Amino acid sequence: MRTSTPSFGSLIKNPLATIIILLSISLVLLFLPPKLSGRIKATCVAPVRPLQWATCFCSNSVSNFFDRVISSWQDARVRNRLEEQTTQLKNKIVEQQDAIYKLQNKLTNLSKFQTENKNIKTNPIPADIIGYDTSNFRKSITINVGSKHGVKPNDFIVSNNALVGRTTKVSEGSSVVQLITDPASRVPGRVLQTREQVIVEGNASAFCSLKYVPRWAKLKKGDEIVSSDIGGVYPPSLPIATIVENEVQGGSLFQSVKALPKVNISKIESVLVITN
Repeated sequence: MRTSTPSFGSLIKNPLATIIILLSISLVLLFLPPKLSGRIKATCVAPVRPLQWATCFCSNSVSNFFDRVISSWQDARVRNRLEEQTTQLKNKIVEQQDAIYKLQNKLTNLSKFQTENKNIKTNPIPADIIGYDTSNFRKSITINVGSKHGVKPNDFIVSNNALVGRTTKVSEGSSVVQLITDPASRVPGRVLQTREQVIVEGNASAFCSLKYVPRWAKLKKGDEIVSSDIGGVYPPSLPIATIVENEVQGGSLFQSVKALPKVNISKIESVLVITN
């Protein structure tokens, strides 16, 4: 009676047989000479070596890719944070520069006035311009000092040692200043070179007009107009304007004179209040 030899596949399906075969192979390999076992290991490893290399390469590539992505994201965050900090520092520098400029301008304005007007004994009150009236009928500004600072109606306002106007409305913390270019403004003055008595009148433009200048008065372009103490509102000899044009029209008794104020109100930020 013939018995069939069990096939390798049937042995593999039997767990006990599989374990016995693996243990047998392990024991054989364990007691083989080192050179022979090394060759067998090399032969067994050779077929899977490309797969190992490919797996390692892919793993390293993926790892490097994610490292670069994470590094780029972190660098972008750091760069954005640094750019924000740089912008904030630049804004602070601009604010500080603007504050320093304003303070220097106030000190220069105050020093110049006190140096050139030693006869005025009252202490000037520094003020910032906080509002403009740009209507066609009124020319005025609002400043940030009022009665609690010692300001009163008819106190006169100067900038760069030149007349700007006078206070007309005074509240506790602010005041309205009528500019010399306001049509309702009338400032007594004199022509510095000829000593002619004139009235500096506003005309709602960037210029003023000189009223009651006799037709025979020898005026010329560039003559200076200074304040007069007639009326008791303004001190004498305070610069007001410069003559830019004058003419005699027909048989008029007075000249038509155009003058440019010394102070360009659109270019100043602070003034001095001189109390009467």
